[in-house]
Amino acid sequence: MNRTRLKIGVFVLAAACAATCSLGRAYRDRRAVEDARQVLADLGRMEEAHRRLEGAYTDDLSGLADMTADWHGFMTSLNVILDLPAGFEIAVTDRSYRVTAHARDGKRSVVVLEGPPKTPLSSAAARPAR
Repeated sequence: MNRTRLKIGVFVLAAACAATCSLGRAYRDRRAVEDARQVLADLGRMEEAHRRLEGAYTDDLSGLADMTADWHGFMTSLNVILDLPAGFEIAVTDRSYRVTAHARDGKRSVVVLEGPPKTPLSSAAARPAR
């Protein structure tokens, strides 16, 4: 009788551990995709700034990195959140841009940002006139 209880206890404990690990992995994967979307939103703001400064969008990631104070740190931090070797692309036209990258989740999910945004990026630009 004691062995049966022990086996049931071990089974329940193993099932609980498996469920906890699975839920933790799912959370980390969702978080990785959210972080990748945030980075692409930041790149979109940089594209908008580049257009204001240079008059056009850029398809060169190095051109965006040059806008930062620390080029190497920018590229390193970008590669921590995005899986750059799996694929990264910036496509531009005269009026729009599209950034495509892979998140660092278990599926290497594709994350896409298209711009320009439909609403202003800063809250100051959205304030009505008095």
